[in-house]
Amino acid sequence: MLDVTPKIANLLENIAPVELAYSEAPLTMPSIYIQQVQASTDVRMDNKDFLTGFIYQLDIYAETPKRCAEIAQAVDDVMQSEGWQRQNGFPMGRQRYMLTYTASVDEKFNIYEKE
Repeated sequence: MLDVTPKIANLLENIAPVELAYSEAPLTMPSIYIQQVQASTDVRMDNKDFLTGFIYQLDIYAETPKRCAEIAQAVDDVMQSEGWQRQNGFPMGRQRYMLTYTASVDEKFNIYEKE
């Protein structure tokens, strides 16, 4: 099955430092934590996965609610420009903002956009 976590990390690294969720690295602010929530085969033929459906949660940590919102907007702009669909986004206290995205991705890491 595909792993698009490194690709997402590369997309976001210019916005803030990126870590994998449950990393043992100390929390620094600002930072973006990536967690793959689900990966499932969307289209399979001849024992080959053609499209894999992903759900990713991105947690943004920053010093202030305003900075969290600014980073969340920058993350959202990048993710949506790459074809990811935001499912939700909301503050989780004063220093955390959570975003959830979905996409179907082919073996060449192209996003399948539904018409």
